[in-house]
Amino acid sequence: MRILMIFIDGIGLGANIPEINPFIRFGLPVIHELFGCHLSQEMEPILTPESSMVQIDATLGVAGLPQSATGQAAILTGLNTAKIMGRHIQAFPGPELSKLIMEHNIMKQLLEREMPVTSANMYSPDYFELVAKRKRRHSAITLAALSIGMLLRSLTHIQAGQAVYQDITNEMLPRFGIENVQPITPKQAAINLVNISRKYSFTIFEYFQTDRAGHKQDWQHAQNIVRILNEFIRTAYTLLPADTLLLITSDHGNFEDFSVKTHTLNKVPLIALGFKAQATISGVTDLTGITPAIVEALGKDEFL
Repeated sequence: MRILMIFIDGIGLGANIPEINPFIRFGLPVIHELFGCHLSQEMEPILTPESSMVQIDATLGVAGLPQSATGQAAILTGLNTAKIMGRHIQAFPGPELSKLIMEHNIMKQLLEREMPVTSANMYSPDYFELVAKRKRRHSAITLAALSIGMLLRSLTHIQAGQAVYQDITNEMLPRFGIENVQPITPKQAAINLVNISRKYSFTIFEYFQTDRAGHKQDWQHAQNIVRILNEFIRTAYTLLPADTLLLITSDHGNFEDFSVKTHTLNKVPLIALGFKAQATISGVTDLTGITPAIVEALGKDEFL
C-alpha cells in the first residue's frame, strides 16, 4: 500500500453561501461528482470503501482560532501540539514546536519502520540562503523532510518532472527570478505527483495559495485556485495506482469564508480516495488522528 497526501492550507467547511464561500460560488465539481455534495459544513460523513469524507476538528480543545504552525504539527505528529504549547501558534514553528516536529513527525516514524517517504515540493535554488538570512522560515512539512535528512527537491527535479512547485502550475516561478521553467497545466502537475508517489510508501505535497487568498479576500485569485485544484485533484485520483490511497486535508479554515480575513473555527475536510479509503479514515475525528491512521494503514501492508 502507498499513501499520497495533498495538504491544502486553510480550507475549512464553510456555509453554503456563494457570497462568502469560493467553493460554493465557483464550485469544485470533482467533489460533487464523487460525493454528490458541495464542500461545505452541510455535508454529512460519507464512508464508502473507496471514496470517503469526514469533518474533523481543528481547534483541538484550545481556545482561539486554529493556526498553521500548531495545526500542521498536529497533523504531522499525531500530538495535540496546540495543547502542549498552551496556545495556537501561527505561521511557522518556533524552536520548541520545531523540536516536537523534528522528533515525532510521520516521515520519521515511517522511515524508522523502513518505509520510504518523500516530499514532492520543489524549493527555489536560494531557499537555504534565504533561511540563513531570516527571509524565509521552514514550514512544518519542510522540517519533517529535513528531520530525515531528505534532500529537498530542486530546480533540476522540476525540470525533469520530478517535483511539483507550491503553486502547482509553475506560473509564480518568474516572480522569484526563475525563468527557465515552463508553466504546466494542473493535469500535468498531477501526473508528475502521482509518478513521484509510485516509488514511496508515503508522499506529501503542500499547497498554501488557498490560505493566502483567504487572508487577502482575493476573489479573482480564489477562482483560479478552485479551477486549478479541481483539475489537479481529479487527475491525481483518476491516475491512482490500485494500491494507492489519496488523502486530502487541511490545518484550519480560512478560504471558505471571505466575510473575514482571519482563520475560522470551522471543521476541515479529511478526504480519502482509492485503496482502503474507508478503513483508513473512518475513526479520525480531529487533526491528531491523521498520522496514527496513516501509520496503522501502512503498517498492515508490506511495501510493494
